[in-house]
Amino acid sequence: MKKAIVLLGLCALFSGCQTEPQAIDFEKEKAAIRAVIAKETESYYRQDFEIWKSTYLDSPAFRKYGYWEGFPEKVTFHNGFESLKAEKKKQFDANETLWQGSTEERENENFRISNDMAWYTFEQFSYEKDTRKFLGKSLETRILEKHNGEWKIAYLGYHYFPDTTPGQDFVQ
Repeated sequence: MKKAIVLLGLCALFSGCQTEPQAIDFEKEKAAIRAVIAKETESYYRQDFEIWKSTYLDSPAFRKYGYWEGFPEKVTFHNGFESLKAEKKKQFDANETLWQGSTEERENENFRISNDMAWYTFEQFSYEKDTRKFLGKSLETRILEKHNGEWKIAYLGYHYFPDTTPGQDFVQ
């Protein structure tokens, strides 16, 4: 009898601690995620350090892993936000941002969204703003965490496709 009462008490305790998952307004969250990604991109090209920085999770847990053949080392990475923040501050102050004023188009988007975390992948096409000259295509990944009701980029990943032969159009 005592075992049954203890078991019933434990069941009641554990069931009382469980909370129902909050319903997610998927379209609203998708729009918010797209907005923070656009804000990050636009502030990067404007070299607005404070706004750019505000889109990221400022934490040792932050990660950035990327590949672009235009980098001397091809692969770049940051484990923790401090090193990326210092690099970008120096870059912005020296006005050394590549592709300033370019425009980006995103296709083949995929979202996975929970209450406090989201996963977003897409293909990104970059063009010169005025001429629409193609600059590059990349496969992009963002993992975001929600802090104080705002989405923050916790992981930024990109893989740029190799450049094409001069004079050739980009082929997918």
